[in-house]
Amino acid sequence: MTPKKRPTIKDIALASGFSIGTVDRALHGRKGISAGTREKILATARSMGYEPNRVASALTRKKPVVLAALFPRELHYFYDDVRRGFYDAVAQLRDFKVLPLVREVETLGKGEEEALENLLEERIDGLVLVPGHRSRLNAFINRFVEKSVPVVTVSTDAPGSSRLSAVYVDPWKNGELAGELMAHFLGGKGPVAIMVGSLDIEDHFQKVQGFLSSWTRFARGPEPEVFENEEDEQRAYETTACVLEEHPDLQGIYVATANSPAVCRALEDSGFAGRVRVITTDLFGEMRPYLEKGVIHATIFQNPYRQGFEAVIALFRFLVEGVVPPPCRYLEPVVVMRSNMEFYIPSKEEEKG
Repeated sequence: MTPKKRPTIKDIALASGFSIGTVDRALHGRKGISAGTREKILATARSMGYEPNRVASALTRKKPVVLAALFPRELHYFYDDVRRGFYDAVAQLRDFKVLPLVREVETLGKGEEEALENLLEERIDGLVLVPGHRSRLNAFINRFVEKSVPVVTVSTDAPGSSRLSAVYVDPWKNGELAGELMAHFLGGKGPVAIMVGSLDIEDHFQKVQGFLSSWTRFARGPEPEVFENEEDEQRAYETTACVLEEHPDLQGIYVATANSPAVCRALEDSGFAGRVRVITTDLFGEMRPYLEKGVIHATIFQNPYRQGFEAVIALFRFLVEGVVPPPCRYLEPVVVMRSNMEFYIPSKEEEKG
């Protein structure tokens, strides 16, 4: 079957009896015609199945599309890649007059309210946000939406808010995968410790629940103990050292966030490196030596660059093309070990080159 030809402005002009110039002004919302004339032309266009080429319209737009983002500075291991994905996506859309506006807070969960209050005063068209609490920022997100500013969350989520979409790895599945892997590593025995930033963060909470669910199913050891480190490297180091001192029989550690180098340093300094099975989250340059030396046995890669990139594309397509994204855009978690890390992280020579 031959696809139906898309009606042109000339076709609509002939059908409506108005000039091409008048039809063009009506279809593109330009001034110079009456409301009655505009509505007659739009009614004719709709009856003919006309759909405006919004992307083409964006190329001729005078007013830019401003996409804002609020990112934590720490842990820089993870958020540097999210930020890079955001900027690269905006750069690809520069011909459509898309501009970035990035604001930062020191760390996840601290200072977001003030930063968001300030962003509400800016002229922005969309927002990429890393919510530092599963519900505390909902009122702010809803205020943006009420101003017709769609919000896409990355890395974690605020599920009770009016956000447009969330782009991240399904945290429950992430933790579930780590739990099953740890159970197989240890032959179903423990004890095991879980290092996390904060259980108030939706992503962290879901990872822990997924791990515990999987551990219960595949292991016979005691339920793992959870330690919150507030995404602070020094606190993670001290907590790990304390746990190792108090539990010299510890068999495994699951680090549910990117805060793994501090845990690895504590393992080395305490003489437990290689003796305790360690499953971490994410993958970046500082982790390479720990994978090579066998301090980290596996890590769950979450592709933070892609999260930042896809959030921008989702906002652009919604704002310009009218494409509504799914409520959650889950990326696939990938188990990375020493034998396959070269596919996900550059070598030192590649980084220099």
